[in-house]
Amino acid sequence: MAQFTCEICGAGFEQKSRYERHMLTSHPQQAISAADIEKALKGVEFPKTHSELVNTLSDDDREVRAIIQQLPAKEYRDAAELARAFGELRTHEKAPDNQPSKTGGERAMEAPSAARFASLFAGITFPANREQLINHAGSKASENEMQILKQFGNHHYQSMADITQELKKVD
Repeated sequence: MAQFTCEICGAGFEQKSRYERHMLTSHPQQAISAADIEKALKGVEFPKTHSELVNTLSDDDREVRAIIQQLPAKEYRDAAELARAFGELRTHEKAPDNQPSKTGGERAMEAPSAARFASLFAGITFPANREQLINHAGSKASENEMQILKQFGNHHYQSMADITQELKKVD
């Protein structure tokens, strides 16, 4: 009777070294993937610092924790940025800085948002001219948003659709 039995396929071995070789060659342990990391961090609210991510993981996730500990110590904005750092760790290559998720996110933070401007003008009565828009936005608008409003044409805006069109022109 075999002393060592494979729990996966039931093969039996008299020698421990043959059992271990069988496990390594026939049933190799799967490498941790970005999906495994995402699953382990399910429900985590971003942004999170490196140490907060490590501390979030339970003892059951020690393999994922070991990988996250190897990642750069910085604040991660979202799961995509974490996956990017993981990819750089696995490939030993720095990902280009012009990736859409990074540059698009930065541009989106700088660009005037139609939704943000819609919130500035909640409750305004149309038609409204540029000065009425500026007065209505008042203290709710940031300095940058006020600068954008001052670039608007001095005519009457009939609806938020007109304001959205004007945002495209001044952007």
